[in-house]
Amino acid sequence: MTFYDTNAWVGEWPFLNLPVRDPAALRRHWRKHGIGGGLVSSFAALWPTDPMPANRTLREAIGRARGMTPLPVLNLFGPGWEQDLAELLSWPELKAVRLAPGYGGWTLRSAAAREAAQQITAAGKRVVLTARLWDERHEHPALKVKPVKVADIVRWLAAVPDCTPLVHGLTRWEVEKLAEQTKGFLTDLSYAEWEDTLGVMKRAVGARRIVFGSLTPLHITTAQVQKVEASPQSARVREAVAAGNATTFLKL
Repeated sequence: MTFYDTNAWVGEWPFLNLPVRDPAALRRHWRKHGIGGGLVSSFAALWPTDPMPANRTLREAIGRARGMTPLPVLNLFGPGWEQDLAELLSWPELKAVRLAPGYGGWTLRSAAAREAAQQITAAGKRVVLTARLWDERHEHPALKVKPVKVADIVRWLAAVPDCTPLVHGLTRWEVEKLAEQTKGFLTDLSYAEWEDTLGVMKRAVGARRIVFGSLTPLHITTAQVQKVEASPQSARVREAVAAGNATTFLKL
């Protein structure tokens, strides 16, 4: 079974010594775990109000590496985000844009959140929303980032009905709560932990709306792969979640 990873990162994370820090190391790591390719974001683009230098550096580092596609971060905190988005949309290889409000200092309740989603969608690209990266219960005491609230996601989706985002980092309970109010999203399994996680999430949102996201290097890649490989769900469902759903979503 070959996987397509929608939630992989390179760079440095505060207070951690990460084993995978650059695209070359990530590619080697992927191969060890049966991951054939995926979307890659940079931690260096996550925090600055101007993420574009880090996004450009990531793009250059990936270059023409087979199977790797940059997933740049767009920060809507400052007034220059529309220029940043215009540059990102000019990248021929672009498939999606990542929004990470909790780490960029803005919220989904802002007008910019609606406008950015509309512009990305109108350009034929996908929106990836990061609800959380690090479990807020275990963060360093000097670094507290609150996850995106389900209620804010619901209101945001209602304001951008043409946008069907991939939402990373939701717990099982958050996915179930969100699914009760809208069907207009996909999700990964990175923060869903249960006996037969895939089966539980399938009951909540349906198999077609689940994609693989390892959250490498913050999470243990083997554990994320096993959520799919070791699931008693059918081979067809497991293969769709491993790669098929993501490639369809991203139009690969």
